[in-house]
Amino acid sequence: MFQQSSRPRGASAFGLPVRVAGLLLLLLWTTAASAAGAEYYRLGVLPLQSPTKLAGMFSPLVGLMEQELDHPVQFVTAPSFSAFMDRVARREYHVIYLNPLLYTEARAAGYRAVAKVAGEPFTGILVVRGDSPVRTLDPERLPRGLRIGFPDPGAYAATVMTRQYMESLGIHVDEWFQVEYFGSQDSALLALHAGLVDIIGTWRPSFRSMPEAVRSDLRIIAETPPQPQMPVAVRDDVPDAEVQQLVALLTGLGERTEGRVALERLGFLQGFDPATDSEYREVRHER
Repeated sequence: MFQQSSRPRGASAFGLPVRVAGLLLLLLWTTAASAAGAEYYRLGVLPLQSPTKLAGMFSPLVGLMEQELDHPVQFVTAPSFSAFMDRVARREYHVIYLNPLLYTEARAAGYRAVAKVAGEPFTGILVVRGDSPVRTLDPERLPRGLRIGFPDPGAYAATVMTRQYMESLGIHVDEWFQVEYFGSQDSALLALHAGLVDIIGTWRPSFRSMPEAVRSDLRIIAETPPQPQMPVAVRDDVPDAEVQQLVALLTGLGERTEGRVALERLGFLQGFDPATDSEYREVRHER
């Protein structure tokens, strides 16, 4: 029999399988806010992973946000990058976590960057199976007609940056490869592992999050130059005092036990740094 934790808000475990726990978290947050009739904040997270995996990753942070901001906080994602950005354009989220390229669009809807992932450079990587004959991205040796997979056309590190990098090497992606999109980072990585494609674009956090049995069968063959890190942005009608509370929470997570748990779940072991809009002014989508 399943045993549910006594901590429904920000709890670290429910004693349930991850998929069931993730769905239960979503239901609890939505129901609690509606039943109380309270004004709540919606944390919108770009669908980099599956909804249940994202819910599990962000649940400790949501609990800490509720405590610090004294508001119910609802975790929300979307079925695709385009659906997520449609909701951003309609200003459906109070706080958003997204990639640098899509932030340039969110700015037009009234969002501003206030924090960013710290430490690790923001890069895209190109990955093959361990038994692949492809060792490098040397355009003179790379076979034509290989199958290449990406998560989504709007995935900045995994798709845009890796495409740009290959083009800079003289590898014309749409001419040299059979291109497929799989909707999420996990799906692209699992498709590669299953042999459905020969090479994929992704980024290191998703690569690290794969089970060891999958990760050990894959090999990184190239990495792009870095770009500004993933930002957290807030809508322009969130009170300044609460924005400052949020920034203090994010940048101070590593200084408290619950915060370190949240960072470990997110995979951001070096935490967050403050960010400003000016850091993202030069981000461009060049094809």
